[in-house]
Amino acid sequence: MMTPTRSPRKAVHRLADARRVLVTSHRNPDGDAIGTELAFASLAHALGVETVLCNRDPAPGGLAELPGSDGILVRETLPEDFPAGYDLVATMECPGLDRTGFSGLTRLPILNIDHHRDNELYGVVNYIDEEAPAAGEMVWRMFTVAGVQPDADAATCAFLALSTDTGDFRYGNATQRAFQAASEMVAYGARPERVAQWVHERRSAASVRLLGEALRTLELRAGGRMAIIEAGPEAFERAGAEPSDTEDIINVPRSITGVEVALFLKQWEPGVTRASLRSKGALDVRSVAAAFGGGGHTNAAGCTVEADLPAARALLVEKLEQILETS
Repeated sequence: MMTPTRSPRKAVHRLADARRVLVTSHRNPDGDAIGTELAFASLAHALGVETVLCNRDPAPGGLAELPGSDGILVRETLPEDFPAGYDLVATMECPGLDRTGFSGLTRLPILNIDHHRDNELYGVVNYIDEEAPAAGEMVWRMFTVAGVQPDADAATCAFLALSTDTGDFRYGNATQRAFQAASEMVAYGARPERVAQWVHERRSAASVRLLGEALRTLELRAGGRMAIIEAGPEAFERAGAEPSDTEDIINVPRSITGVEVALFLKQWEPGVTRASLRSKGALDVRSVAAAFGGGGHTNAAGCTVEADLPAARALLVEKLEQILETS
């Protein structure tokens, strides 16, 4: 385990010393993952470093329209020329290597860039800043240290990363630091209106049908402080939906007046249930996700439970009720 650093300097130096870098992130990548990867690739290019972006799963919805996203490889295994064709791996917003969905990454040195508290510090350089509002903001700081002026596309990708991970600047991590970075990104050409369109106005018809299926299951518990929705295999089938169509659905129950904790349970394969958790204020859903091998942030987390949906629901609801009782 290597000592982490909050300074971007070592990360910049390690990147600049590379010739060709494999860049990846966690499975089912979100806005922070995709936006950070693309901004990082732009920085690498400016430093004369070649990058290959490779994820296990595709970008959801409108994130596939981000500048440069059409160049991201989506594969079940690492590229055929790995590791011989590379001299560095760079992981974006990925607390543990297993969450990439790839095996064999440790055959090369790893540059680990993340802002999660539970990062496993698996890199030769661990650029970890738990106070950062988004991993995209951390890469944004690397531009300054590297003496590179970001172009409008890089600024837009970094802005999307920041915007999505702060819940459109609604979560507790929407700090002065976040707004300062956002201001800088816009000054360099970021397009907030395009980001809003990509994130919120590119739903597939299947995702809207799945939202309807999930909302029919809405249950309020703990005196209205907890909201629960779910989508089982039948709901996915009726909606004609894919896992990527679940993006952002969790924020609907979270928006209900009086709700402090929201839970969205998703099952599309036997014996495995995914859970998205959201909270408000100081309620820590990351600790609940961590109890099931997941992770995230205080107000936004997720985990996978090796059980069918009803059993997973019972386990998670019990944990969430406990944190509500003690708050």
